[in-house]
Amino acid sequence: MNEVDTVPFYNFNVDNGYLEGLVRGLKGGLLKQSDYLVLIQCENLEDLKLHLQDTDYGNFLANEPGPLTVGIIESKIREKLVGEFRYMRNQAFQPLALFLDYITYFLFHSCHCAL
Repeated sequence: MNEVDTVPFYNFNVDNGYLEGLVRGLKGGLLKQSDYLVLIQCENLEDLKLHLQDTDYGNFLANEPGPLTVGIIESKIREKLVGEFRYMRNQAFQPLALFLDYITYFLFHSCHCAL
């Protein structure tokens, strides 16, 4: 292999390498089958909160005072997802940034989501 053959690999993923690593990390943090098996055995929402503390989702309910409701959980999950999506969008270069904008427009118009 000569020097000319290695040039394309020298700049491989120079623009979106950080973002690719971030997405891989987020994918690794998704709940697994074993997590779901534990969650379906929870008797109440406080048990669910307790079991989620051992996952990447543990922090978003940690400072929530008072009784936990489904609405609070949904709101906090949505805030977490929107924050992660906005961070990814802000880190992206074109044409990926444009693609993420299209996703944002679609979700905003079809689901009235807060992206």
